Amino acid sequence: MKIILPFLLLPVMAFAQPEPSTLPTVTIVNPIIASEARAYEVPGRTEPYEAAHLATRATGIISERRFDIGDRVETNEVVALVDAPDVDHAVEAARAALLQAEAKARNARKLADRASKLHKERAVSREEFESRTSTSEEVEAAVAEAKARLARLEAQQGFATVRAPFAGVIAARNFDRGDHVRGDAAAGQAWLYQLVRLDKLRFSVNASPDIALRLPPGSDAAVSFREFPGKRFEAKVTRSSQVFDTASGTMRVELLLENPDLSLPAGLTGTVTFRLEPLKDTFLVPTNALVLREGKSKLGTVVENKVAFVEVLTGRNFGAQVEVVSSLLNEKSAVIINPNAMLKAGETVASNPLAPKGRLAQKSPPEK
Repeated sequence: MKIILPFLLLPVMAFAQPEPSTLPTVTIVNPIIASEARAYEVPGRTEPYEAAHLATRATGIISERRFDIGDRVETNEVVALVDAPDVDHAVEAARAALLQAEAKARNARKLADRASKLHKERAVSREEFESRTSTSEEVEAAVAEAKARLARLEAQQGFATVRAPFAGVIAARNFDRGDHVRGDAAAGQAWLYQLVRLDKLRFSVNASPDIALRLPPGSDAAVSFREFPGKRFEAKVTRSSQVFDTASGTMRVELLLENPDLSLPAGLTGTVTFRLEPLKDTFLVPTNALVLREGKSKLGTVVENKVAFVEVLTGRNFGAQVEVVSSLLNEKSAVIINPNAMLKAGETVASNPLAPKGRLAQKSPPEK
Protein backbone atom coordinates (compact mmCIF):
# COMPACT_ATOMS: atom_id res chain seq x y z
CA MET A 1 0.00 0.00 0.00
CA LYS A 2 2.85 2.41 0.67
CA ILE A 3 4.00 2.02 -2.92
CA ILE A 4 0.60 2.45 -4.63
CA LEU A 5 -0.65 5.50 -2.63
CA PRO A 6 1.49 8.19 -4.36
CA PHE A 7 0.30 7.04 -7.76
CA LEU A 8 -3.32 7.30 -6.64
CA LEU A 9 -2.82 10.92 -5.50
CA LEU A 10 -1.37 12.16 -8.79
CA PRO A 11 -4.70 12.24 -10.74
CA VAL A 12 -6.39 13.99 -7.81
CA MET A 13 -3.73 16.71 -7.77
CA ALA A 14 -4.00 17.12 -11.52
CA PHE A 15 -7.75 17.73 -11.36
CA ALA A 16 -7.32 20.28 -8.52
CA GLN A 17 -6.03 22.96 -11.04
CA PRO A 18 -8.75 24.41 -13.35
CA GLU A 19 -8.19 23.88 -17.01
CA PRO A 20 -8.09 27.14 -19.04
CA SER A 21 -10.69 25.69 -21.40
CA THR A 22 -13.20 25.35 -18.53
CA LEU A 23 -13.13 29.11 -17.63
CA PRO A 24 -16.05 31.29 -18.79
CA THR A 25 -15.02 33.37 -21.80
CA VAL A 26 -16.15 37.00 -22.12
CA THR A 27 -15.82 39.44 -25.00
CA ILE A 28 -14.23 42.74 -24.00
CA VAL A 29 -13.76 46.16 -25.57
CA ASN A 30 -12.06 49.38 -24.50
CA PRO A 31 -14.31 52.43 -23.93
CA ILE A 32 -13.76 55.58 -25.96
CA ILE A 33 -13.29 58.94 -24.23
CA ALA A 34 -16.11 61.34 -25.18
CA SER A 35 -14.30 64.54 -26.12
CA GLU A 36 -16.51 66.43 -28.59
CA ALA A 37 -19.26 68.88 -27.71
CA ARG A 38 -22.68 67.50 -28.53
CA ALA A 39 -26.11 68.90 -29.22
CA TYR A 40 -28.80 68.25 -26.61
CA GLU A 41 -32.43 68.97 -27.47
CA VAL A 42 -35.00 69.71 -24.75
CA PRO A 43 -38.67 70.66 -25.30
CA GLY A 44 -40.00 73.80 -23.67
CA ARG A 45 -42.55 76.60 -23.85
CA THR A 46 -42.47 80.38 -24.20
CA GLU A 47 -43.79 82.53 -21.34
CA PRO A 48 -44.30 86.30 -20.97
CA TYR A 49 -41.33 88.12 -19.51
CA GLU A 50 -43.76 89.91 -17.19
CA ALA A 51 -47.46 89.38 -16.53
CA ALA A 52 -49.90 91.21 -14.28
CA HIS A 53 -53.63 91.36 -13.54
CA LEU A 54 -54.70 95.01 -13.45
CA ALA A 55 -57.35 95.87 -10.87
CA THR A 56 -58.82 98.85 -9.04
CA ARG A 57 -59.31 99.48 -5.34
CA ALA A 58 -62.07 102.00 -6.05
CA THR A 59 -65.70 100.91 -5.85
CA GLY A 60 -67.91 102.26 -8.61
CA ILE A 61 -69.02 101.98 -12.23
CA ILE A 62 -66.65 101.51 -15.18
CA SER A 63 -67.03 104.75 -17.12
CA GLU A 64 -64.38 104.20 -19.78
CA ARG A 65 -62.64 101.16 -21.29
CA ARG A 66 -59.83 102.30 -23.53
CA PHE A 67 -58.30 99.01 -24.70
CA ASP A 68 -59.26 95.47 -25.65
CA ILE A 69 -57.42 92.18 -26.09
CA GLY A 70 -54.45 92.33 -28.45
CA ASP A 71 -53.97 96.09 -28.02
CA ARG A 72 -50.53 97.41 -27.11
CA VAL A 73 -50.16 99.85 -24.23
CA GLU A 74 -47.27 101.94 -22.93
CA THR A 75 -45.95 102.28 -19.41
CA ASN A 76 -48.24 104.36 -17.14
CA GLU A 77 -50.87 104.71 -19.89
CA VAL A 78 -54.49 104.97 -18.69
CA VAL A 79 -56.38 101.81 -19.65
CA ALA A 80 -59.69 102.29 -17.78
CA LEU A 81 -61.59 104.80 -15.63
CA VAL A 82 -63.93 104.09 -12.73
CA ASP A 83 -66.69 106.53 -11.74
CA ALA A 84 -66.62 106.43 -7.93
CA PRO A 85 -68.84 109.26 -6.57
CA ASP A 86 -68.73 107.93 -3.02
CA VAL A 87 -64.95 108.24 -2.98
CA ASP A 88 -65.11 111.72 -4.54
CA HIS A 89 -67.54 112.91 -1.87
CA ALA A 90 -65.43 111.37 0.87
CA VAL A 91 -62.40 113.27 -0.42
CA GLU A 92 -64.31 116.57 -0.36
CA ALA A 93 -65.46 115.89 3.19
CA ALA A 94 -61.93 115.04 4.28
CA ARG A 95 -60.60 118.29 2.82
CA ALA A 96 -63.22 120.28 4.70
CA ALA A 97 -62.40 118.40 7.91
CA LEU A 98 -58.74 119.25 7.45
CA LEU A 99 -59.51 122.96 7.04
CA GLN A 100 -61.61 122.84 10.18
CA ALA A 101 -58.88 121.09 12.15
CA GLU A 102 -56.26 123.58 10.97
CA ALA A 103 -58.46 126.52 12.03
CA LYS A 104 -58.91 125.02 15.49
CA ALA A 105 -55.19 124.42 15.69
CA ARG A 106 -54.36 128.05 14.90
CA ASN A 107 -56.78 129.28 17.55
CA ALA A 108 -55.51 126.85 20.16
CA ARG A 109 -51.93 127.82 19.38
CA LYS A 110 -52.70 131.51 19.94
CA LEU A 111 -54.40 130.78 23.25
CA ALA A 112 -51.46 128.64 24.35
CA ASP A 113 -48.95 131.38 23.44
CA ARG A 114 -51.00 134.00 25.31
CA ALA A 115 -51.27 131.76 28.36
CA SER A 116 -47.50 131.26 28.29
CA LYS A 117 -46.87 135.02 28.45
CA LEU A 118 -49.44 135.57 31.21
CA HIS A 119 -48.03 132.68 33.17
CA LYS A 120 -44.60 134.28 33.14
CA GLU A 121 -46.22 137.50 34.50
CA ARG A 122 -48.11 135.36 37.05
CA ALA A 123 -51.42 136.58 35.61
CA VAL A 124 -52.81 133.04 35.11
CA SER A 125 -52.36 129.92 37.14
CA ARG A 126 -50.04 127.12 36.16
CA GLU A 127 -53.06 124.82 35.75
CA GLU A 128 -54.62 127.21 33.19
CA PHE A 129 -51.32 127.42 31.27
CA GLU A 130 -50.91 123.63 31.15
CA SER A 131 -54.54 123.15 30.11
CA ARG A 132 -54.26 125.50 27.11
CA THR A 133 -50.91 123.97 26.09
CA SER A 134 -52.41 120.50 26.20
CA THR A 135 -55.41 121.63 24.13
CA SER A 136 -53.03 123.07 21.52
CA GLU A 137 -51.17 119.75 21.26
CA GLU A 138 -54.42 117.82 20.91
CA VAL A 139 -55.68 119.92 18.00
CA GLU A 140 -52.25 119.65 16.32
CA ALA A 141 -52.63 115.88 16.49
CA ALA A 142 -56.11 116.19 15.05
CA VAL A 143 -54.64 118.10 12.09
CA ALA A 144 -52.16 115.28 11.46
CA GLU A 145 -54.99 112.75 11.61
CA ALA A 146 -57.08 114.76 9.15
CA LYS A 147 -54.15 114.97 6.74
CA ALA A 148 -53.63 111.21 6.90
CA ARG A 149 -57.34 110.55 6.27
CA LEU A 150 -57.31 112.89 3.28
CA ALA A 151 -54.16 111.28 1.87
CA ARG A 152 -55.74 107.80 2.16
CA LEU A 153 -58.92 108.90 0.38
CA GLU A 154 -57.01 110.72 -2.36
CA ALA A 155 -54.96 107.57 -2.95
CA GLN A 156 -58.18 105.57 -3.16
CA GLN A 157 -59.54 108.17 -5.57
CA GLY A 158 -56.41 107.73 -7.67
CA PHE A 159 -57.20 104.02 -7.99
CA ALA A 160 -60.22 104.98 -10.06
CA THR A 161 -57.73 105.63 -12.86
CA VAL A 162 -56.24 102.29 -13.92
CA ARG A 163 -52.78 102.54 -15.49
CA ALA A 164 -50.43 100.05 -17.11
CA PRO A 165 -47.40 99.27 -14.91
CA PHE A 166 -45.27 98.34 -17.94
CA ALA A 167 -45.47 98.36 -21.73
CA GLY A 168 -47.13 95.26 -23.06
CA VAL A 169 -50.12 93.64 -24.73
CA ILE A 170 -53.62 93.18 -23.33
CA ALA A 171 -54.01 89.40 -23.15
CA ALA A 172 -57.44 89.24 -21.47
CA ARG A 173 -60.30 91.51 -20.44
CA ASN A 174 -62.70 90.79 -17.58
CA PHE A 175 -65.18 93.70 -17.73
CA ASP A 176 -67.31 95.96 -19.93
CA ARG A 177 -68.20 99.61 -19.69
CA GLY A 178 -71.00 100.10 -17.20
CA ASP A 179 -69.99 97.15 -15.00
CA HIS A 180 -69.98 97.69 -11.26
CA VAL A 181 -66.67 96.89 -9.58
CA ARG A 182 -65.84 96.57 -5.90
CA GLY A 183 -62.48 97.68 -4.68
CA ASP A 184 -62.60 95.28 -1.75
CA ALA A 185 -63.49 92.20 -3.85
CA ALA A 186 -61.35 89.09 -3.82
CA ALA A 187 -58.23 89.38 -5.98
CA GLY A 188 -59.32 86.50 -8.20
CA GLN A 189 -62.57 88.29 -9.14
CA ALA A 190 -61.60 91.97 -9.19
CA TRP A 191 -59.08 92.09 -12.04
CA LEU A 192 -59.93 94.09 -15.14
CA TYR A 193 -57.12 93.34 -17.62
CA GLN A 194 -54.36 90.78 -17.94
CA LEU A 195 -51.28 92.56 -19.25
CA VAL A 196 -48.25 90.66 -20.59
CA ARG A 197 -44.85 91.84 -21.75
CA LEU A 198 -43.79 90.12 -24.97
CA ASP A 199 -40.83 92.12 -26.28
CA LYS A 200 -38.81 89.59 -24.28
CA LEU A 201 -39.88 86.03 -23.61
CA ARG A 202 -38.93 83.41 -21.09
CA PHE A 203 -38.39 79.93 -22.54
CA SER A 204 -38.78 77.43 -19.72
CA VAL A 205 -37.61 73.81 -19.88
CA ASN A 206 -37.42 70.92 -17.47
CA ALA A 207 -33.85 69.68 -17.78
CA SER A 208 -32.49 66.34 -16.60
CA PRO A 209 -29.51 66.38 -14.18
CA ASP A 210 -26.88 65.62 -16.85
CA ILE A 211 -27.97 68.78 -18.71
CA ALA A 212 -29.11 71.11 -15.92
CA LEU A 213 -25.81 70.87 -14.04
CA ARG A 214 -23.93 72.09 -17.12
CA LEU A 215 -26.03 75.20 -17.80
CA PRO A 216 -24.60 78.21 -15.94
CA PRO A 217 -26.29 81.59 -16.48
CA GLY A 218 -25.19 83.12 -19.78
CA SER A 219 -24.95 79.82 -21.68
CA ASP A 220 -25.90 80.18 -25.36
CA ALA A 221 -28.64 78.13 -26.97
CA ALA A 222 -30.85 78.07 -30.06
CA VAL A 223 -34.64 77.68 -30.00
CA SER A 224 -36.70 76.37 -32.89
CA PHE A 225 -40.46 76.06 -33.41
CA ARG A 226 -42.40 73.81 -35.71
CA GLU A 227 -44.54 76.81 -36.68
CA PHE A 228 -41.41 78.63 -37.93
CA PRO A 229 -39.64 76.00 -40.08
CA GLY A 230 -35.98 76.65 -40.84
CA LYS A 231 -35.75 79.54 -38.38
CA ARG A 232 -33.69 79.47 -35.18
CA PHE A 233 -33.91 82.03 -32.38
CA GLU A 234 -30.88 82.81 -30.24
CA ALA A 235 -31.38 82.52 -26.49
CA LYS A 236 -29.36 82.64 -23.29
CA VAL A 237 -29.78 80.81 -20.01
CA THR A 238 -30.80 83.33 -17.33
CA ARG A 239 -31.63 81.27 -14.24
CA SER A 240 -32.55 77.88 -12.86
CA SER A 241 -34.54 76.79 -9.83
CA GLN A 242 -31.54 74.95 -8.31
CA VAL A 243 -33.96 72.25 -7.14
CA PHE A 244 -34.76 68.93 -8.80
CA ASP A 245 -38.42 67.97 -8.73
CA THR A 246 -38.84 64.76 -6.77
CA ALA A 247 -41.57 63.47 -9.06
CA SER A 248 -40.00 64.11 -12.48
CA GLY A 249 -36.31 64.29 -11.50
CA THR A 250 -35.86 67.46 -13.56
CA MET A 251 -34.90 71.07 -12.82
CA ARG A 252 -36.67 74.16 -14.20
CA VAL A 253 -34.32 76.22 -16.37
CA GLU A 254 -35.29 79.56 -17.93
CA LEU A 255 -33.81 81.16 -21.05
CA LEU A 256 -34.30 84.68 -22.40
CA LEU A 257 -35.55 85.22 -25.96
CA GLU A 258 -35.45 88.67 -27.54
CA ASN A 259 -38.74 89.32 -29.34
CA PRO A 260 -38.75 93.03 -30.37
CA ASP A 261 -41.21 92.56 -33.25
CA LEU A 262 -43.56 90.42 -31.11
CA SER A 263 -43.47 87.70 -33.77
CA LEU A 264 -43.41 84.98 -31.11
CA PRO A 265 -46.47 84.58 -28.88
CA ALA A 266 -46.39 83.33 -25.32
CA GLY A 267 -47.42 79.73 -24.73
CA LEU A 268 -45.76 78.39 -27.89
CA THR A 269 -44.10 74.97 -27.61
CA GLY A 270 -40.63 74.59 -29.11
CA THR A 271 -37.27 72.88 -28.76
CA VAL A 272 -34.06 74.36 -27.38
CA THR A 273 -30.69 73.01 -28.50
CA PHE A 274 -27.66 73.20 -26.21
CA ARG A 275 -24.10 72.41 -27.32
CA LEU A 276 -22.36 71.05 -24.25
CA GLU A 277 -18.92 69.69 -23.57
CA PRO A 278 -18.96 66.18 -22.11
CA LEU A 279 -18.62 65.73 -18.37
CA LYS A 280 -15.31 64.60 -16.94
CA ASP A 281 -14.84 60.81 -17.09
CA THR A 282 -17.45 60.43 -19.86
CA PHE A 283 -17.01 57.44 -22.16
CA LEU A 284 -18.78 55.74 -25.06
CA VAL A 285 -19.48 52.03 -24.61
CA PRO A 286 -21.64 49.51 -26.48
CA THR A 287 -25.27 49.72 -25.38
CA ASN A 288 -25.37 45.98 -24.71
CA ALA A 289 -22.57 46.33 -22.17
CA LEU A 290 -24.91 47.95 -19.65
CA VAL A 291 -26.54 45.79 -17.01
CA LEU A 292 -29.00 46.59 -14.25
CA ARG A 293 -28.04 45.15 -10.90
CA GLU A 294 -29.40 46.10 -7.50
CA GLY A 295 -31.45 48.77 -9.24
CA LYS A 296 -28.35 50.56 -10.58
CA SER A 297 -26.75 50.81 -14.02
CA LYS A 298 -23.40 49.01 -14.08
CA LEU A 299 -20.70 47.82 -16.46
CA GLY A 300 -18.95 44.50 -16.17
CA THR A 301 -15.16 44.82 -16.41
CA VAL A 302 -12.22 42.43 -16.27
CA VAL A 303 -9.42 43.30 -13.85
CA GLU A 304 -6.57 40.79 -13.57
CA ASN A 305 -8.75 38.07 -15.10
CA LYS A 306 -11.51 38.64 -12.54
CA VAL A 307 -14.96 40.18 -13.04
CA ALA A 308 -15.66 43.54 -11.41
CA PHE A 309 -18.88 45.54 -11.74
CA VAL A 310 -18.59 49.33 -11.95
CA GLU A 311 -21.55 51.62 -11.22
CA VAL A 312 -22.02 54.29 -13.93
CA LEU A 313 -24.23 57.28 -14.65
CA THR A 314 -25.84 56.86 -18.07
CA GLY A 315 -26.15 59.72 -20.55
CA ARG A 316 -27.52 59.89 -24.06
CA ASN A 317 -28.28 56.72 -25.97
CA PHE A 318 -27.08 56.71 -29.59
CA GLY A 319 -28.46 53.29 -30.45
CA ALA A 320 -25.36 51.11 -30.74
CA GLN A 321 -23.47 53.22 -28.20
CA VAL A 322 -24.36 54.95 -24.95
CA GLU A 323 -22.64 57.61 -22.86
CA VAL A 324 -21.58 56.60 -19.36
CA VAL A 325 -19.83 58.56 -16.62
CA SER A 326 -17.61 56.94 -14.00
CA SER A 327 -14.33 57.89 -12.37
CA LEU A 328 -13.44 54.18 -12.17
CA LEU A 329 -13.16 53.84 -15.96
CA ASN A 330 -10.33 54.78 -18.31
CA GLU A 331 -9.51 54.22 -21.97
CA LYS A 332 -7.72 50.96 -21.10
CA SER A 333 -10.54 49.41 -19.07
CA ALA A 334 -11.73 46.02 -20.32
CA VAL A 335 -15.52 46.33 -20.60
CA ILE A 336 -17.51 43.12 -21.00
CA ILE A 337 -19.96 43.10 -23.92
CA ASN A 338 -23.30 41.43 -23.31
CA PRO A 339 -22.32 40.01 -19.90
CA ASN A 340 -23.96 36.77 -18.83
CA ALA A 341 -26.52 37.16 -16.07
CA MET A 342 -24.75 34.38 -14.15
CA LEU A 343 -21.45 36.28 -13.92
CA LYS A 344 -20.50 37.24 -10.40
CA ALA A 345 -18.05 39.79 -9.08
CA GLY A 346 -14.66 38.19 -8.40
CA GLU A 347 -15.24 35.29 -10.78
CA THR A 348 -12.22 34.26 -12.86
CA VAL A 349 -12.79 34.53 -16.62
CA ALA A 350 -10.92 34.30 -19.91
CA SER A 351 -10.97 37.50 -22.00
CA ASN A 352 -11.57 37.60 -25.73
CA PRO A 353 -11.04 41.06 -27.32
CA LEU A 354 -13.71 42.11 -29.78
CA ALA A 355 -12.79 41.55 -33.45
CA PRO A 356 -11.65 44.72 -35.29
CA LYS A 357 -14.79 44.90 -37.44
CA GLY A 358 -16.94 44.94 -34.32
CA ARG A 359 -14.97 47.47 -32.31
CA LEU A 360 -16.36 50.84 -31.32
CA ALA A 361 -16.07 53.48 -33.99
CA GLN A 362 -13.33 55.95 -33.21
CA LYS A 363 -15.39 58.93 -34.33
CA SER A 364 -18.30 60.26 -32.34
CA PRO A 365 -21.85 59.32 -33.27
CA PRO A 366 -23.72 61.79 -35.47
CA GLU A 367 -25.39 64.60 -33.61
CA LYS A 368 -29.12 64.78 -33.39
